[in-house]
Amino acid sequence: MKFNKKLYVFIIPLAVSYVGGLSALPLDVNQFPTPSYAVQLDELDNVRGRGGVVNMTTIVNSNIDAELSNNTAINNVTGFNIIDNGAFTEASGIFSIIQNTGNNVIIQDSTIVNVTIMP
Repeated sequence: MKFNKKLYVFIIPLAVSYVGGLSALPLDVNQFPTPSYAVQLDELDNVRGRGGVVNMTTIVNSNIDAELSNNTAINNVTGFNIIDNGAFTEASGIFSIIQNTGNNVIIQDSTIVNVTIMP
């Protein structure tokens, strides 16, 4: 069994007309039109937060790929995933939480931080 994890980013612009107030928004989420095709990357480039940045260098690229095969688990003991109140009280920055109570699994985590420095 082969697992392949890819990151897909969807950006949905939402505009609120203050002339008509909040009533300008649909009452039901299903009233939004659903695209019948995947948004192309060049279309997404036009609405990214980094629009207008010309010189950009990609230092890190994450492509997570793993394979799990012929695994056997016998007389396993699993645990509990418990996060107590206040566990993230003084947390700051970027952090990742991975929890697993199973056996014979693949756990992959990847974080890429894009930093743009403008003069």
